[in-house]
Amino acid sequence: MRYPVWFSWLVAVLLLALVAGCAPLQPAPERAWQGLEPPSSEGPLATWLQGHPPARDEGKTGFRLLDEGAEAFRWRVMSVRMARERIQVQSYIWRDDAAGRVLMGELLGAADRGVRVSLLLDDIDARGRDATLAAIDQHPNIEVRVFNPFRSREGLLRASAEFFFRGSDLNHRMHNKAWIVDGHLAITGGRNVGDEYFEASPDYNFADLDLVVVGPLVREIDLSFVEFWNSPGAIGVERLARENASPERLAMQQGALRAWLAQNHTHPLMQMEPLNGLPVPQPVADAAAYVWTTQAEFVVDDEAKARGRGEGSRVADALGERLLGVEEELLIVSPYFVPGRDGAAQLARMSEAGVRIQVLTNSLAANDVAFTHAGYASRRHALLDAGVELFELRPTGPPRWARLERDRGIDASQASLHTKLLVFDGREAFVGSFNLDPRSAHTNSESGVFLREPVLVERLAALHQQGIRPQVAYRVGRDATGGLVWRDGSGNAHRYEPKAGLWRRFVSGVTRILPVEPLL
Repeated sequence: MRYPVWFSWLVAVLLLALVAGCAPLQPAPERAWQGLEPPSSEGPLATWLQGHPPARDEGKTGFRLLDEGAEAFRWRVMSVRMARERIQVQSYIWRDDAAGRVLMGELLGAADRGVRVSLLLDDIDARGRDATLAAIDQHPNIEVRVFNPFRSREGLLRASAEFFFRGSDLNHRMHNKAWIVDGHLAITGGRNVGDEYFEASPDYNFADLDLVVVGPLVREIDLSFVEFWNSPGAIGVERLARENASPERLAMQQGALRAWLAQNHTHPLMQMEPLNGLPVPQPVADAAAYVWTTQAEFVVDDEAKARGRGEGSRVADALGERLLGVEEELLIVSPYFVPGRDGAAQLARMSEAGVRIQVLTNSLAANDVAFTHAGYASRRHALLDAGVELFELRPTGPPRWARLERDRGIDASQASLHTKLLVFDGREAFVGSFNLDPRSAHTNSESGVFLREPVLVERLAALHQQGIRPQVAYRVGRDATGGLVWRDGSGNAHRYEPKAGLWRRFVSGVTRILPVEPLL
């Protein structure tokens, strides 16, 4: 039988894709297990904490909420400049934009001072930048590892072909984040590294949240980093790069970065203290900048979950235990809210039992992943029927973003929610990377902090209330005919997904009829 030419070409392409998708990485060289180190005994952070009785004698940890992008960026810069011994960074996304380049420059500057830098990036964003990362890895004080890497290192077609053959492995990602300095300070939560996460993108920005942690609990976050850093899924970038890096490539990379920073010194992020060269107080080492407490717990998934080898989720289990104990009120902020059949049924039972439940998530217009919205939209009627209160972030963002447009030239017209927050009965709160969706529960590794200190819980509940104000979010309800209606702060009632274009509605609508909810 003679096959047409196009069929032969198709078979050849598929065979090449199969080879690319299944070819193993070179065997990893034997490497020593890098154990948990004690906090640095020297440096500004060590000196400050050693002289601070709550941390030294009472075992209290200090916490500070970072709910504004500019402040979150500034604290990362200030903490790096205070490092004396080591910096460990774990991130799901690290953009090659202004925020990513400035922070990479800060890490390189710390390494030049003799600080050891360990950078662990998930390959969902690192893929395609092997040469740059391998050059940075050439610094004697910097090591870069990539988590759960694709075997094909560039190209959308190659990635798609590999995903076809290895999707069960590649679907699992390292979604938890950590920024640790000298074993004394950590920043953790839901924020990635990129302009949009620090409210500095000219096109699209996230309302996000993370925590500064100083003191004893940092050790638990440090231990989590060590577990992921030593994971079989954490591959040295030098094994992934096609060309061998060299000190000369590092020098070229540093020179190019310095030139870019000099040319873009007017960027809004670089006009902040301390990047603008103006003297600035150091709130990082100011005890009054934190709330001190022992009433906190850090929870993180096993690293094997991010490789598709683990079973269960520590974070999901911990959240499930809290949900079972709620008696009066549950506040939820989740950008990707996909409760599924069982989750929606549980929330409905709680609501019908008298628990007030308020959920803030993205509207279709605000959601940066339109097809994920389908998993929420399909449960919307049932949740409303059970008495759950639903609020959807408007794509214009919170009112304070108007200042970004006025003061920093940032367009505030397109916003999206990225905060992950739950408050249980006004007595305990959770801040982390965990979305209330199947991916966080079963596929990606996640982490978060449970807080029981009343001051912090009250502040987090207040953030939720700010987020559901009519100026910020639509309230979803029913009209006289039983159809959905979205009401805004101007008294308008929208009958369809407000401000969502036809393409977004089409993508969400098609996704709703496909059996993909467990993958969302």
